[in-house]
Amino acid sequence: MKGRLADIKSRKEALVKEAYFNPVTNLPNKKNIQYVFDEQIGRTLRHDKTFTVLAIKINNYEQVKKTSLELANQFMYEASNIIIQSTRDEDLSAHIEEDTFIILFNEYLEGDLYQIVIDRLKKNFYKNTPQDIKISYDVSMGVSIYPVDGTDSEILLEKAIKEAKSKQF
Repeated sequence: MKGRLADIKSRKEALVKEAYFNPVTNLPNKKNIQYVFDEQIGRTLRHDKTFTVLAIKINNYEQVKKTSLELANQFMYEASNIIIQSTRDEDLSAHIEEDTFIILFNEYLEGDLYQIVIDRLKKNFYKNTPQDIKISYDVSMGVSIYPVDGTDSEILLEKAIKEAKSKQF
């Protein structure tokens, strides 16, 4: 009986992980980040602050994927490590689409202070090439700011992703 309960618990944990985390990078996925967005909006309203969303698109992901899915997964895993190493502990990174990450900066990162993190990300992406792949990262980024660009998580995500895809940043 004890073993069966442990199996059920283990299966439940696996299902939760599968539902809320990207299987390649282990970062929160889009469904997971929606909950955090809602909490962030609530905190921001209470404290009369803003917060910033940064979308990071790996433009050459499909090129790497055509070579090998295994290499593409490694490419994205390494990208997630670069993002984690380039951001602050209080910011949340997520892998929301096959080729797209976001960073949800906390509400206390006002004004252009997020630019410091963006500069660090650019530097780290351009100086790090995964050893087995030998392809440099082609990265574009887009930003949206609450409440200037929207008051809904979906609108903020869409704006940041659209800007990243158009390489306006």
